[in-house]
Amino acid sequence: MPEPDSQRPEEDQHEGDPTEPRQATDSCDDAEPSPDSELAEALREKEQFKRLAQRAQADLVNYRRRVESEQESSRLRNQQRIVLRFADVIDQLETALKSDALENADSGWLEGIMVIQKNFVNAIAAEGFARFSSVGEEFDPRRHEAVISSPSADHEPNTVIAEHRPGYTQHDEVVRPAQVEIAIAPTAEPDDESG
Repeated sequence: MPEPDSQRPEEDQHEGDPTEPRQATDSCDDAEPSPDSELAEALREKEQFKRLAQRAQADLVNYRRRVESEQESSRLRNQQRIVLRFADVIDQLETALKSDALENADSGWLEGIMVIQKNFVNAIAAEGFARFSSVGEEFDPRRHEAVISSPSADHEPNTVIAEHRPGYTQHDEVVRPAQVEIAIAPTAEPDDESG
């Protein structure tokens, strides 16, 4: 028959008590970490934090580059949008200057309108926008927008034979395609032979 708790030896009663210090039964359990293992752990942590810091720094640099690239792209799109509005004004001025109604216009007034049109052209050229000519070139969908096609025996098919609105480039990139008329092969007329 087991002894009641009160009759057990004193050391048995304290065995499960967590408040009492435990006596060493195993020399491995009580061994404090050696300075070498603490140093190795600290070096591992240092390397881990260093890698984290480097990764965070690289992420920040990439973020800054992306934001700068997006800002530059947005700035260029806004600049193109504004300049192309001026290009429309230039087109309208050129159309007005070609009008037959100007035959009776005051020459001083007409000369002033021509100077204004030229100043618009120079202003957008100063911003890096250049007009390109298309007449005589082969149709290129990256540079041209075909608005009319006309049969022509004088031109090769797919050749630009007239320009209705000039195109513009910026840094060799087309920002507004030219609206053009292109030649197509004339249709063969049926023979009127009877008989």
